Amino acid sequence: MLLRALILASFTLLAACQPSAPQLIFVGGPILTVDPEDRVVEALAVQDGRILATGSRQQILALAGSDSEIVDLHGKTLLPGLIAAHEHPTLSALFAGAVDLSGFSHRDNQSVWQALRQRVASTAPGEWVYAVGLDPILVPDLQIPPRQQLDQLAPNNPVLLIGQNLHSFWANSRAFAAAGVDRHTPNPSAASYYQRDDQGELTGMIVETQAARPFMTELKRPWALLQRYERTLDDLLANGFTTVASLGYNVPPLMARYAALRHWRPRIRQYFYLTEQELDALPESPDNGSDSFAVLGVKLWADGSPYTGSMFSRSAYLDSPLNRTLGITPGSYGQPLLGVAALREKIEHYNRAGWQVAIHSQGDASLLEVARALEQAAPLSGQAPAVRLEHAIELPKPLMPELTAQGVAVSFHINHLLYYGDALQDSVIGRFMTQRSLPVRSAFSAGLHPTLHADSPMFPAQPFSLMHTAMLRRSQSGTPINPSEAIDAHQALRAMTINAAYQLRQDSLLGSLEPGKWADLTVVSDNPYRMPPTQLQQMRVNAVYLGGRQVYGD
Repeated sequence: MLLRALILASFTLLAACQPSAPQLIFVGGPILTVDPEDRVVEALAVQDGRILATGSRQQILALAGSDSEIVDLHGKTLLPGLIAAHEHPTLSALFAGAVDLSGFSHRDNQSVWQALRQRVASTAPGEWVYAVGLDPILVPDLQIPPRQQLDQLAPNNPVLLIGQNLHSFWANSRAFAAAGVDRHTPNPSAASYYQRDDQGELTGMIVETQAARPFMTELKRPWALLQRYERTLDDLLANGFTTVASLGYNVPPLMARYAALRHWRPRIRQYFYLTEQELDALPESPDNGSDSFAVLGVKLWADGSPYTGSMFSRSAYLDSPLNRTLGITPGSYGQPLLGVAALREKIEHYNRAGWQVAIHSQGDASLLEVARALEQAAPLSGQAPAVRLEHAIELPKPLMPELTAQGVAVSFHINHLLYYGDALQDSVIGRFMTQRSLPVRSAFSAGLHPTLHADSPMFPAQPFSLMHTAMLRRSQSGTPINPSEAIDAHQALRAMTINAAYQLRQDSLLGSLEPGKWADLTVVSDNPYRMPPTQLQQMRVNAVYLGGRQVYGD
């Protein structure tokens, strides 16, 4: 009896020591691990939502059990789940309730204003009319009406027009009255203001989001916004993203946490950076209590946008018809929003509290100020990177070693080159500054772990468009823009995966296909390492898995 018991116990112990079989095994197509060796393997096994093993088909199939599901890729390619390093899903959701006036939908001035007239005609008197995407760059003959003409177009409705750049706004008189803004209202700051004519009257133009905030209240009705927010997250999934970083202008974190779920299971992973105006929602310490949602840090603005003249640059803005249409003073240089001393103080304060700091900085003068603030700040603590630089259009290459030593990472708004490259060069900042813009290759060489982003809804959150632009560096007209800063397919994919995970401080869990990491996976139609860069935008997303569970695709 004792012997029988001992034998039974030994078998039980042996079974307990054996690893359980994987639930999923992927075979039948190239698997791009994006690991430190950039290995391409034949098979990958998933167990309990995490990657169990990668290797040859024979090695991985040997791990299969009777209940293991074998997923045949049929020649398609398996990638790490893509990571959207800098987007604005809240704004995308907000503007989904607005009429689309963008150059992606309209090609001429007449079409733009006809769309607005139709929305006004179908809106009850007194209700707000919001329109998004106003763009004199993609719609070259666009004529933006002053406040008085907007009053004639919509005499019974408050109207707010939102520029495609998300930094310029135009409103009619009813909108100013509803927002409580008149000629005597002080500007929020020198770089965020209500434009006035020589007599001090409001022209209708509003520069930067701080000044526009009072006009946005009606667009933020919670439940309608929640539904649009969920659809925005699903659109990101359909584009291959398993993770999104939301950089300011956020819905309340509680709403975002709910939207991150579908039927109480994770829909997509969300990482939040709150603005200082949202600090009442900031927890006392980084919120990492969920696998699908976390609040990581604070978003600061060091300067503005090149399309409002608020990007702070060492080179003057051009005297051009487009700049005059955009309201940019020829010969101006933009201006800082904070300055070195204020930046240093805020960086130190939030770092001491355990927060990562993301800094919007586009112009070279602004980026130099950020570097000086970091140089003067007390040594930064916590997991790298302590600071992220956002957009970094005019990042000076001589600054890069210093920034790397300070533990900074950079995220590039790369599709400026594709959509606005010609305008930047010919009309906004000139050839010299445009041809040295967005130095992605140099940032890789310097160890800044660069990422690529769309800044949606400014540009569509399409990962293979971002990779395409970073590899080809051509404008829509085909003009080369500093081709020496072009990167290869391996770097482009790293920018959308492991580098983005690093910037979110999640590279131990996300960003590459390595054992122990979450099984966040994207299946695409072709191998980006093998296809010509010119064809990258034809890539199709076939399936997306989050923690080993399919959340998109057939």
